[in-house]
Amino acid sequence: MQWNRRSFFTLFAGLLGSGGAAFAGKAQLEEATPPRTDAPYVPASQDDTAPVLEFDLVVVGGGIAGTAAAISAARNGVKVALVHERSMLGGNSSSEVKLVPENSSGHRAWVKELGLLDEFHTEERVRNHLPCKEGLMNCHWDLVLYEKVLQEQNLTLFLNTHMHRAIMHNPRRILAVYCIQLGTERTYELRAPLFVDATGDGMLAHRAGAEYRWGREARQEYGETEAPEAADEKTMGSTLFFRAVDAGHPVPFTLPDWAASFPTEKDLYARNHAFFEGGYWWIEVGAPYHPIHDNNEIRHEALRQLLGVWDHIKNRGEHGAENYALESVGWWPYKREGRRILGDYVITQQHLQNPTLLRDAVAYGCWSIDIHTQGGVLARDQVPCPSLKSDENWDRVSTNVYGIPLRALYSRQVVNLMMAGRPISCSYVGFSSSRVLGTGCIVGQAVGVAASFCKEMRMTPREVARSHAKQVQQRILREDGHIPGVVNEDPVDWARNATVHASSEAPLYFPEGAEPMDLRTPHAQVFPVSEGRVDTVQLLIRSELPTDTKLSLALREAPHVWDFRATNDLARASAVVQAVSSGWVVFRFSKRVKPERLYYVCTSPAPGLHWMAYRDEPGKPSVSPVGVTAANLPGRERWRPIVGGCALTMRLSPESKPFSAHNVNRGTHRPDMWTNLWMSDPTQELPAWLELHWPSPIACSTLQITFDTNANYRVVDPLFRYPDCVKDYRVEYHDGLTWRTLVEAIGNYARRRVHRFERIQTDVLRLTVLATNGGPSARVYEIRVYDEA
Repeated sequence: MQWNRRSFFTLFAGLLGSGGAAFAGKAQLEEATPPRTDAPYVPASQDDTAPVLEFDLVVVGGGIAGTAAAISAARNGVKVALVHERSMLGGNSSSEVKLVPENSSGHRAWVKELGLLDEFHTEERVRNHLPCKEGLMNCHWDLVLYEKVLQEQNLTLFLNTHMHRAIMHNPRRILAVYCIQLGTERTYELRAPLFVDATGDGMLAHRAGAEYRWGREARQEYGETEAPEAADEKTMGSTLFFRAVDAGHPVPFTLPDWAASFPTEKDLYARNHAFFEGGYWWIEVGAPYHPIHDNNEIRHEALRQLLGVWDHIKNRGEHGAENYALESVGWWPYKREGRRILGDYVITQQHLQNPTLLRDAVAYGCWSIDIHTQGGVLARDQVPCPSLKSDENWDRVSTNVYGIPLRALYSRQVVNLMMAGRPISCSYVGFSSSRVLGTGCIVGQAVGVAASFCKEMRMTPREVARSHAKQVQQRILREDGHIPGVVNEDPVDWARNATVHASSEAPLYFPEGAEPMDLRTPHAQVFPVSEGRVDTVQLLIRSELPTDTKLSLALREAPHVWDFRATNDLARASAVVQAVSSGWVVFRFSKRVKPERLYYVCTSPAPGLHWMAYRDEPGKPSVSPVGVTAANLPGRERWRPIVGGCALTMRLSPESKPFSAHNVNRGTHRPDMWTNLWMSDPTQELPAWLELHWPSPIACSTLQITFDTNANYRVVDPLFRYPDCVKDYRVEYHDGLTWRTLVEAIGNYARRRVHRFERIQTDVLRLTVLATNGGPSARVYEIRVYDEA
């Protein structure tokens, strides 16, 4: 049979008709309450005039998750329709709603979501003249997403288009979606063998009759301590942001008589409003309103509260807002809630806080258990988010970096439906972490890759998860995604077999810091050890005590750069800190360890002593060492990372050299189980070079390079380029007689660059870094080499 789109659709429809076998994960427990499937079954289209358009994949919802899913699938050869009911892409992150698509590095070190999110954000920061803060999102973010979609030839965009109903082939398979486009008076019937619900509300799944959850499960259902005793339908609220500008002269504001009022600071209990240019996430309206059915009522009530907050800032006390005026207010609420579509795996609290590696993990999450107070700003006397009391609640609400499995990204009932963003398969507690924009974006990218395998293998998502999860993972890694515990095993990547040399390699160096960390709370730090032993560790300690004090230090393994769960001491050492002093304190371990591994040291509680710390200056080249994570212990069990480019000052003997050239083909492209970064010696001026050698000539036509856009930093700076990212570089190959140039790149600021060229034969490739965007060293995470001519 000649291969074409219609024959693929017919074949795939037949494959999906069987429904596939059950494929349940351990987290799919017996439900205490039945899932909901309260949507009517629509067997066929009721509009014969709507044109029928056929695609390989239809993504409904053009928020950040749906946009990522559509672009990811299109880049992998899938013909995609992206349906979005608003005028601009981005959903909650768009200029219409103005929620910042922040990465998670503000919560945990070295976990910045990369891949498409970093691609979008890096480009937007280069262009945008405003800081990246809530309420300040503007057209530049919208334009970046729009342009990225336009660049994909396999992607058709339907803006201002409402998915009105699902047309079902049978109760377990979607045939098409019937859509109405506002402004054009057009209707469409979009058919595909595969669909993605990225609506946030789970609307497509609902209308297709898929099983879903709403509200909170009972504590006993999944054994979750943060769940209520009894199941209920309580939810978090929705938010409106505002934008205020300095007019340069006093501007009055009169509170409308229909708006709320906040006369005193007590009325804004635990609600910081020092920054008033962009609004606040806590202008949130929840119970008794339903986030979907009462969306209009929520919008009105949130607007009442917003104007009352602005009146407080302008007219109730000294806030320094005399010259500020409202420029805009939100009219479309930022929703937190949605239907949670049940898959073959349900992400629960246990997985968030004590994760294990999952064989079909395709993305990750790490946001805290973030359950807001019922009612939001209507509950004035309550803290808007209990997790804000971080010291008190850290053990309860903190999470570890956890994998998100493919089994949680498709419906267990509707066999050709996948999910991205808020509707993925979680308990309510699990959802409170996975719901954030950064996680949604990388999940969307993973779903797009998985969809390409559904097309290539002519399989359902469930079948791909069962038999091709490893191949999905490898493609996600190649496209700059990250999956905890998964490394590059691509059999056609020539770089994996190369020997790598460099002009220089940086040693591990801790800058001397001036920020004291109070050791009344135990502190710890993960660091890389390149050699096979740890003889001494020196800490820079300041004492305010009038007498000498004994300080204990333990040495433990760290399987990942963010993982402090080990409790077994490999060794312990003690030292005496001199009274009223500041200087180096030596701890003698003389311990043999496994080389090229991560370890951490942790102190005993020591009131009156301070471990000195260094913190990177925002917007400047990073000096804190890559692959190092500082933490403290605010509770009894869970270490809390100290973020913001912070490193506790220490010295290690023998000297560690964790930034060697062979890191570029080690298998990952960010700090995880190792630093995984080549960094040239910063004391030697650029240029610096890196060479890949093979024992015999190879044929290649594609080179992929991953530079450093700081996976440990949440950027807010306007018109920003990562200073440590390589700016100018040259790629050469040796033809047996002389060096020949393949690539000359000037003005780069992107993390991932892919260069394609006419096939060559060579046994040596050389990358020469000529300049960075401000940093002193050449930094490269990964090089891949392919023959794709």
